[in-house]
Amino acid sequence: MTTEENTQLKGWLDIIIKGVIGLIVTLIGWDYKNLKDALSGLQNSKYELTTQVEVARYEIAHIKNSLDRIEKKLDEWRK
Repeated sequence: MTTEENTQLKGWLDIIIKGVIGLIVTLIGWDYKNLKDALSGLQNSKYELTTQVEVARYEIAHIKNSLDRIEKKLDEWRK
């Protein structure tokens, strides 16, 4: 191998190594973006579910209060 061939081989190896590193960085970035989007979706779902639970708790408390008032009226009516 001559010096020129050696230099050309080193150039190609350098390009190949940089390409592989670029591909790896791209794949890691793509995976990170997908993970970030998934976590954002989960956070939004958690917020929506928490809101629904709070609404359900409020409705249950309201129904319980209504039933307590009905029970008091029935107790007074029975006396």
